[in-house]
Amino acid sequence: MTSLADESALLAQLGELADQGRYREVLDRLRGLPVEALEGRTAFALLAAEAHGRQGDHAEARRWAELALVAARARGERPTELRALNYQGAIALRDGDVDEAEQRFGDALNLAREVRDHAAQARCLNNLGIIASLRGDAETALASYQLALAAYQQAGLVRGMAETHHNIGISWRERRDYMRALQAAEQAVRLATVARDESLVGLAFTGRAEIHLLIGDDDLAGVELERAAGAYRQVNFAAGLPEVWRLQAAVARARGDLPGALRLLRQAAELATMQASAESLAAVERDLGAALQLAGDHSGAKAARQRALTLYQRLGAKKAAQDLAALIVESS
Repeated sequence: MTSLADESALLAQLGELADQGRYREVLDRLRGLPVEALEGRTAFALLAAEAHGRQGDHAEARRWAELALVAARARGERPTELRALNYQGAIALRDGDVDEAEQRFGDALNLAREVRDHAAQARCLNNLGIIASLRGDAETALASYQLALAAYQQAGLVRGMAETHHNIGISWRERRDYMRALQAAEQAVRLATVARDESLVGLAFTGRAEIHLLIGDDDLAGVELERAAGAYRQVNFAAGLPEVWRLQAAVARARGDLPGALRLLRQAAELATMQASAESLAAVERDLGAALQLAGDHSGAKAARQRALTLYQRLGAKKAAQDLAALIVESS
């Protein structure tokens, strides 16, 4: 980069790639820049943090977000400070540190309200809703998501609206209101398609597939999961695949293919350990425990459930942890 115009053009290109979920390409382009350019410009540091986080490299994401935050505060760049705080919260959440995530999102929300940044407020509210959902408080989660959705609509951010509808679907699903869950999931798929973000398309189809599984439509769920896997592979977003494989294992179980389910779950656990979120890994281990129990491997089932229990306890997911603890005692 030899001029401000060159830098602005590159940032625009990288932002477009990120909006399309092409995070590996973002990282490839960033690696071609001098280290001092990356560390000295908060915009590039933030892109590096987001791209590493989306690819499942939480340690590198955390490092770049901290660099961006320190630089932003030193320069008085409040909008960048706000984004860095939000990234730090998102990284902590994916890593399973819910208390740190809640603190970061709370700080970011206060700052977003101070500078009247509707998009940032929406992101913070959406993420605080995820934390409430993890803790089993679907009512609070839904309230937070509705506020986030209104803020995203005000900011005109289709991608954020799609993510929030996906999360609203999860909350209705947890309340076993599958009609409303499906309506929200369908909105997520529609908006993700409009946004042309394949990583988001994968997420939306995965969410809708899980609802179809719960209402007994295994064939449709299987088709949607293939679509989700294809979307993730199109942009090399491996971190989304463990959740797809977990649900494909549920389809296999419903069809009586227990060996196929076990293969998919072991595959999912291996990749999730390296790239997916702590919540995703916990769900995989939980389902692996159930499949191993069915296969007669009681010691393996107990070990998988214990791993899931540890993760859920770390995430503050009390109900999920209580359910697993009861299963472990029951099967002992």
